[in-house]
Amino acid sequence: MTKHPFRPAAPLRAIALAAGLAALSAGSAACAEEVADASADEDGLTLKTGDVEFNLGGRLHLDASVFEHGLTDGSDADVRRARIEFSAKFGDAVTVRVDREFAQADGWRNLWLAVEPVKGLEIKGGNMIVSFSMEDMQSSNAMPLAERSLANSFSPGFGLGGSVRYAGGGFTIAGGYFTDALDDEVGQSRVRGDGYVVRATFAPIREQGSFLHLGAAYEHRSFNAAEPPRFTAISASSLAPSLAATGAIVGARALDAYNAEFAYAMGPVQVQAQYIAATIDRVAAPSLDFNGWYVGAGWLVTGERYGYSRSSGVPSGARIDKKGGAVELNARYSRADLDDPALDRGTASILTAGATWYVTRNIRVLANYARTRTAGRSLVPDASGNLGVVRFQLAF
Repeated sequence: MTKHPFRPAAPLRAIALAAGLAALSAGSAACAEEVADASADEDGLTLKTGDVEFNLGGRLHLDASVFEHGLTDGSDADVRRARIEFSAKFGDAVTVRVDREFAQADGWRNLWLAVEPVKGLEIKGGNMIVSFSMEDMQSSNAMPLAERSLANSFSPGFGLGGSVRYAGGGFTIAGGYFTDALDDEVGQSRVRGDGYVVRATFAPIREQGSFLHLGAAYEHRSFNAAEPPRFTAISASSLAPSLAATGAIVGARALDAYNAEFAYAMGPVQVQAQYIAATIDRVAAPSLDFNGWYVGAGWLVTGERYGYSRSSGVPSGARIDKKGGAVELNARYSRADLDDPALDRGTASILTAGATWYVTRNIRVLANYARTRTAGRSLVPDASGNLGVVRFQLAF
């Protein structure tokens, strides 16, 4: 039996830096009145001068997990995210964003400049989340559970490139060209290949406290033979071992991926589902077909409502007022299929249930339980397991 010992030592620089920024955000409130056009609240430290606005914020996610799967068990604690976030707005036309991550897979995240020449039209360049997957585009501060679903194994994540997006009349359409991201993410290599993506969404219902979202996306990527792609299905906590992985797919030449999205919210209840299929074309070898999907539901027990971003075309999570105190229950089933006759890596599935307490608008505590399962891999026995994870989250 493989043991994973408890490791309480988290990156001290991440904790110190994030804690220092949190103290700066909170402590500056006392002197904000002495500085013209300055504020410090749950949105961080904001300075305004004329048509220019600067904001300094961040996020701190502290995780602890116990897990067992097959012959592997253990426990761990670490900083999942410790991020500094800076943005600058110049009137209504230009926005700059700079995010730096200091925990786990540290490195640059958002690093871009966006221009809005006319209302609803955005032109953006830099390192950004590729506009492909609804779940991937949702902020980690608003995720219903500690980790994204297994379908996210096939999402492009961050990429370096340019995009154009138009939003209006209940729909969005976006397209862009991207190459490798600046840095790795947890469970995702920075090597993504070169290619383009298009995504369209339609929200026929957009009312106070309710919405209906439909979306679809297509992505094409080509790969360098010296930098083959790989796909990893991480567990319900990043602290636990991954459930499945392809390793480097040698000979991969191109990828075509398709994404279908659905989300519906009415009052304090929201359901969300997504399906992603990917085909990898290889040199002198059969192509590979993988897919992932999930379906999930959330209930705000205390009666709050769920939000929707009309500009991005994604659900934006629970809408919490300043006093906080909200309680949310979530459940999700997700599955990733890496079982192809030409590359047998089996399947992975996770059934997760979670409860979230919103202490305030920018502080929440999550507790998740997950039942994990892997199957279908030759010479490797099927296995199942249990996982628990708790998170303290501060966003400012």
